[in-house]
Amino acid sequence: MGSRLFQWFWVGVALLCGGLHAHPFLNNTWQVLVEDKRLVMRATATLREVSVVQGMPVGGWTNLPVLMQAVSNHAAYVTEHLRVDLDGARLPMECLDFQLLLEDSIEPEDSDKYPDLTHVAFDLECVFPAGTKVSTAEAAFSHRTLEGRDYAPGIAWDPFYVLLVADGERRSLGQAVVRRGSPAKVRLALAVPTGSATTTPVAERSGGIPAGAMPALSGVETFGSFLRHGLHHVVTGYDHLLFLVALSLAAGSWGRLMAIIGIFTLAHSITVTLSALGWVSLPAWFVEPVIAGSIVFVGLQNILSPGHARGRFRLAVAFGFGLIHGMGFAGGLREVMSDGPAGSLAVTVLAFCLGVELGHLAVGAPLFGILRAFRTQSGAAGEGGEHTGTDGTMAPVGGVVRWGSLAVSLGGAWYLWLALRAI
Repeated sequence: MGSRLFQWFWVGVALLCGGLHAHPFLNNTWQVLVEDKRLVMRATATLREVSVVQGMPVGGWTNLPVLMQAVSNHAAYVTEHLRVDLDGARLPMECLDFQLLLEDSIEPEDSDKYPDLTHVAFDLECVFPAGTKVSTAEAAFSHRTLEGRDYAPGIAWDPFYVLLVADGERRSLGQAVVRRGSPAKVRLALAVPTGSATTTPVAERSGGIPAGAMPALSGVETFGSFLRHGLHHVVTGYDHLLFLVALSLAAGSWGRLMAIIGIFTLAHSITVTLSALGWVSLPAWFVEPVIAGSIVFVGLQNILSPGHARGRFRLAVAFGFGLIHGMGFAGGLREVMSDGPAGSLAVTVLAFCLGVELGHLAVGAPLFGILRAFRTQSGAAGEGGEHTGTDGTMAPVGGVVRWGSLAVSLGGAWYLWLALRAI
């Protein structure tokens, strides 16, 4: 029964897959150099973001005049939706220039990859106000990018920025991941003279941050930032939460739950690493339907084939789908880490994957404990037909598992329907 269900699942995926947009994660960078009178910054945005905000039609990036007009219009959007506060006061921001960062291996006609792997770099400037006289100050970096715009009805876009801040000597002052609603705070060492803050005319200003100017990503700050990012990726990701609920419903023991979560995280980590290295890439039209379909499949397997849901086949399913779930995030790591050394990439990937594992445990363990207590109480009352097997595990044949798994399957089907509708 389990293998037949698995076959029908892949038939359904083959029938439903079409030119689906990317995962709602959008991966950008935000580089900041602290000078005497100003912050010089370079922030990137994917063409997907530009397309959504500027209302470009699918494939509009193949028309150069249309593309450049949209990018030019987006410069004002960036200055409005990125924010820097110095000791609580917002600094005015100006866009000095912008340029396309083209991926040589991706052609504009490749609509599956081009808008998500092609970035626009915006060179920005925040001039300190006249009269500023501080030796140190706290800068808060935040954004409202794509606020109020949904990837699909009820599913918000989730753009984030990898923030790197350095002083005039290119020494790192801090790194962080800036998510919408979660500003990053960095302590700056400033030497700003009093009096009028004079600036060089725009035409004579340098074109943003030169290549190689930023310090390498490394250290405790980077590890902690991506650890929190991995944790956030799980606890706020509807796809991960639904999948974890389905796994927890069928797990008959703590040992089985830990094994399933561990192998799912291992698979997730493999594809995150391989994608960050640029060795593996799957088209979005394949990844998104499979992630949604995996939720439906695991929920239905709990109901229709409970034996396979507790056996080795479930471990294989968790590993296989874990590989695909990892692709939902991994695409941006290669871009945001491209300026750092190999050790920096290792720290970033390790921190993110560890955060994912902690997130799985933080969600899966309490959920399983609640379900186990509820199922035990229901079994003692003789409701639902649930029983304890000879190995000490509970066979998932009762009402709790049945109706819970059905709800998860419907949630997965809803996610798939919404995503396909957004095409």
